[in-house]
Amino acid sequence: MFRPFLLTSFASFFISTTACSAETRPLQPEDAGLPPQSLKDRIAARKAQVEADTCFQTAPDDSVCDWGDFPYDPNEFSMAENTGEAILIIDDFPELPPRAIRYKNRLKGFYRADSGGGISPVSFSWHAPVVLHETLSEFASPDFIPAEWLRPLGAPVENVYVNYSFQGAGHGNYVFSALIESNPHQPVVVLDQLKYSQFALTEFCDTSGTSDSISRLRARSQRVADSLRQLMSAHNVRFVNVSAGESLETMRGRWAQSCGGATPSDSLLRKKLNAYEPIVDALYNTPGVFAAQASIDASNVQDNPFDFPLAKYPNRLLVGFFTSLESGLDASGRGSSSLTGWPARQTVDLYLNSGVLPSRPFNYNATPLLQVNVFGVDIFPITRTTTSWITPLALSRFIHLRYGDSRFSGHAMSNALIQNIREVMIPGGCSAQPNGRCAYQDPLKHGQIEAVRLGYRDTEYLEPLSQQSTSSSRWMEHSQ
Repeated sequence: MFRPFLLTSFASFFISTTACSAETRPLQPEDAGLPPQSLKDRIAARKAQVEADTCFQTAPDDSVCDWGDFPYDPNEFSMAENTGEAILIIDDFPELPPRAIRYKNRLKGFYRADSGGGISPVSFSWHAPVVLHETLSEFASPDFIPAEWLRPLGAPVENVYVNYSFQGAGHGNYVFSALIESNPHQPVVVLDQLKYSQFALTEFCDTSGTSDSISRLRARSQRVADSLRQLMSAHNVRFVNVSAGESLETMRGRWAQSCGGATPSDSLLRKKLNAYEPIVDALYNTPGVFAAQASIDASNVQDNPFDFPLAKYPNRLLVGFFTSLESGLDASGRGSSSLTGWPARQTVDLYLNSGVLPSRPFNYNATPLLQVNVFGVDIFPITRTTTSWITPLALSRFIHLRYGDSRFSGHAMSNALIQNIREVMIPGGCSAQPNGRCAYQDPLKHGQIEAVRLGYRDTEYLEPLSQQSTSSSRWMEHSQ
């Protein structure tokens, strides 16, 4: 269950012995900037085909139009530039969203926990307009194509396939949209949220409260944890993005949703909550795997045992946010001492600036947090800032340091390397902050993400000549 705090606006394991399987090489100057003419011609041809697919706009019932079923196939994975170190996104993924069609060449797998506690591939097909699927598939190429280059397709595909675009709604879909373009050389693994109802329904709904019943529930969690570590090893996952978490509150919600009957005492629910610990340990204490987790406004360790900075989870970073059009921070986070972040400092390791103000019309600065549109053919600023949407930026900043800083790029991922990168992400030199650490950072202001370092994106957001596509996308995403 996604905790409501995550949606609160600011206003209200293949263990490698080498560093990487491929270097992250910046584009040559002649390759950066505008798309080549050959790509422009392909875009124009596809735009004409989309605009000619008029049935989806004119038919009273678009079910009579040209639809197809297109299986997701992990064997389509193909990246010309590939670090070999994957990002694992754990979130709410009842299905792969339409925008994932555009990036299917970067998806190493789509997984879900099964009733036995294993983690298994999901058999999934997109039911999509044929012309749209063909269009997005053409640009799911081994060579990374920035969404900005495909902007001429933005308005046409959204206008023609507006009804299908709403299938892109969903929490995990938005997290995917904030991560995928910021880290263009990273393969991606998608895992549906790990819920008791998926892998331990009987044990979770057991009302006896005996030590044996709790042991059985914990054993289920341990099996999922073991499967999770195997999954990370198999795909060489080195980076994990987590937006959700478990607490006493989520236990109450899961009981009401999955079990029925009177809600057990808080004492029993806390025991069930603590039985989830093996999964948390796999996420945040697997050697050489870094995880960024969205922070919440947790009140106490008893009800939120996994939501405070804890030494036993050394590879995790808890992420909060602030919103400022001009933070006054330098590249190391030194500068302004008047910034205020959300949530409270006791549950946060790092605050990041989204550059987007928290109320309508959601004004933004020159370096706002960006997301791709519902079909991955345009990019634009987010609207409201949440910890869920800012956490991908923390992961992206870590990845930027891992490959872009010579102190780290030549070394294999390890716990020691993770701690060294954390020291740079939250450096000393800010005497007014706890422990003198500069916990407020503005990485987008300084181009501290891989998309910029590799030459796929300018540091400053370039407004399109026509606001039609960007504006419609931005408001549609917010309305969902």
